[in-house]
Order: sequence, then structure tokens, then C-alpha cells
Amino acid sequence: MNRAQATAADHPRLPFPQARIAASLRALGRARRARARAAADALVDCLDRFVSSGRVPLAAALGDTATPQVWRQYQPDGATAMDGRAGTLHFYYHAHRTAGASPAEHGHFHVFAQLGAAVDGPPRYTHLVAIGVDARGMPQRLFTTNRWVTDETWLPADRLIALAEKIAGTPAAGNDPVEAWLRAQLGVFAPQIAAVLRHRDRRMAIRQQGGHRPGLFEDRRMHVLSQCRISVERQLSALDHVIH
Repeated sequence: MNRAQATAADHPRLPFPQARIAASLRALGRARRARARAAADALVDCLDRFVSSGRVPLAAALGDTATPQVWRQYQPDGATAMDGRAGTLHFYYHAHRTAGASPAEHGHFHVFAQLGAAVDGPPRYTHLVAIGVDARGMPQRLFTTNRWVTDETWLPADRLIALAEKIAGTPAAGNDPVEAWLRAQLGVFAPQIAAVLRHRDRRMAIRQQGGHRPGLFEDRRMHVLSQCRISVERQLSALDHVIH
């Protein structure tokens, strides 16, 4: 690996032009492309329901809050609680600035998979991905964070990818429209989610091999580990061209 390649490998930003989106969708295989198409249909259905209700996704996430407080965690009524049920989805909305956010980014959803809990122990969870959104709640960016940010149980990328795919293909237990919205995004943006998770692991491996001090997962100077821009319009366009 030359110096330029090493620099790109240890940088959080992961370019994802339209050609890469199409190539990654083609590489999914027929069954996984069909799941991506089903997730796209679910995403459009979610948008239609938001429009019919006269609300945007972010308003549904914030409830009656007109202006969200910085750093407060917002979870809609009826959303899945952090109760330790293995394999279930948990999420909350956060409104604060993070590295790499565009001026249009209002805040982000942290999306987790619950891992169950030991007897008499607290619920265990792992962070799947964060989804940066604009003031309407439309996705703008995917990013991953260091372990200390969410105090998660750290799992390797391949396990997280499998968990994200499983959750994306499982109907929500309740009737929360924001949860359905996020589940659909896990399916629609599956190639980018896999890419940012693997890039996260590559960056950590590079730094561990490079002789960085112990405690890398608790290093407060490392917050956002990987990120890429996303767009519903671009993703659906790529799906339409790749999946006939």
C-alpha cells in the first residue's frame, strides 16, 4: 500500500458515486437484490404514509417537540425500548453537530441491535449505524462511531452486516412509523452500510498495527470512524436500473 492509499484507508470519508452504488447492487446477488427492492417499496410506502398524515419523518420522531434540545435522545412513543430482547431494533434521534456533517444535516438517528442480557444484568446492544438526516428526516449520510460514543458491545463488521440485514427483513413489533422508516433504510442502503462498517474496521486495524497506544476504542479524539453520503433519489434510481 503506497502513501496515498494508506492515507485514504485511514480517512473516515468513503466516496460512493453513482457507479459504485450500481456496482454494489449488482454484486448483491439475486436474492439480496430482491430484498433491497422490497425495502425500497417499503421506504416509498413509508413516505406515502408520512405525506398522508401531513407530517415529515423527523416531526414524527420528535413528537410534540418543536425545537429539539442538543444532545437529548428522542425516541417516539411506542418505539422498541432497550429491554434486552435479542435481535430487536432500538433507536433514538440526536441533534448535535458531528464531524463530516453538511450544513443541511439537522441531526442523526443512532440505530442499534439488541443482543440480550445476562441474568440480572443490563441490556446489551451493538451500534449498527448512524443515519444523518435533514430537517425533514430525509437521509443524507451514514456514519459509524467509536465504541465509547454509545458504550456499545463492539462487534466486527460482518456480524453487524448480518444483524442489519436480519432486522431490515423483520417487520416492526409495533406500529411506529419511524421504526418502519429506519428498517426500510437498513435494507435500501445495505451496500453502503456494509461498506462503512468494513471501512470502520479497516481504520481500526490500521491504527492497531501502526503502534497506536492501547485504549483505541476509548480514544475521545476518534469519534466518527467512517462515513458516506446517501440519497433516497439516487438509491432508488440505481435500483430501478439494476433490478428489472
